[in-house]
Amino acid sequence: MTLEIPAMAVFHDGRRITAGRLGRDTCGTADYRGFVSGPESGIDRKSPFLAVDVKGIAEGGFKADVVKNVKIKRYKVWLMTCVRDTDDLFDVFNSEADTVLVPYHLTSDEDLADMHSVSDSIIPAVIRSERIAPGQEGPETVTERLVSAGFDSVAVFDLDGGMSSWEWERLFGIAEILPYSESMPVYADRRFTVPL
Repeated sequence: MTLEIPAMAVFHDGRRITAGRLGRDTCGTADYRGFVSGPESGIDRKSPFLAVDVKGIAEGGFKADVVKNVKIKRYKVWLMTCVRDTDDLFDVFNSEADTVLVPYHLTSDEDLADMHSVSDSIIPAVIRSERIAPGQEGPETVTERLVSAGFDSVAVFDLDGGMSSWEWERLFGIAEILPYSESMPVYADRRFTVPL
């Protein structure tokens, strides 16, 4: 059985956090708290969900207004935001996120190794998107490097929808992959899905 982890884009509109569709929305269309914990929510308290600070990642800047407002009581929040070094990592963990996904293209191998030595609650994230991470090396090359650095799990986000079945199969042979792709069904022990 596959654990499906709901993944959503989150935004701060000046007053509150809003949620949108990961890979598609550039602003939130739903109230974040109501979407996660409201009466119509399909998000289970027993399993995690992923909040992705899309603007912070796209702009390469830490967004404290998102990070400090993302935690919801009794829910396991995983957060992906701009994390460049251990100082950023500590700021993110102050938000009480249970797990932090660190976008690989925003940090260095050295800083990622430092973060890994500080916490086991981080997962490197490889984002395949010409808009968000242009010019990044391919997911296979990056995943091999991360496994060599001691990471057992790597999140891979195919936001452009261009990865083939063959590419996914090769990745699954390297490490535990937590995949996200709307264009192709991916079979894994854990995977990210779109709840919106």
